[in-house]
Amino acid sequence: MTLTIDMDSIQDKLMQQFQKMDLAYENYAKSKNMTYLNLIVLEEIYLLGDGCTQKEIVDDTFYPKQTINLVIKAFLKEDIIILKEKEDNRKNKGIFLTEKGKKLSLDIIAPLIKQEEKTIASIGEEEGRELLRIIELYSKKYCDLINNLS
Repeated sequence: MTLTIDMDSIQDKLMQQFQKMDLAYENYAKSKNMTYLNLIVLEEIYLLGDGCTQKEIVDDTFYPKQTINLVIKAFLKEDIIILKEKEDNRKNKGIFLTEKGKKLSLDIIAPLIKQEEKTIASIGEEEGRELLRIIELYSKKYCDLINNLS
């Protein structure tokens, strides 16, 4: 008797788990009267720190620069951030949180990051590193194979 692995089932369950995590993140954003994307960009600004650029946010999130730019424009309008020319490269403007943006980040982003850290801590460093290794392996193979379809 041969044991077969239902690869479709594994793929489906993996995608469901990623979607479940995205849904939790989206529900958190909604509970704070934010969109999923706005929460992601605010978290990136908070983590990258004052002076980060839109390019850094694009590189970290893999969202198109036009999408990130729309969020940045909305944040400017809402007085969450300001843009300042960078001394080393006047073409790229640094993003800085305003007082309103700092308060928003402390109220919304800091608790989120704390929970994310607790999650990793709860599974332990060894298992966390193994999880990361396996997800990176899966991601690389997935992207390589999907990119070969083009």
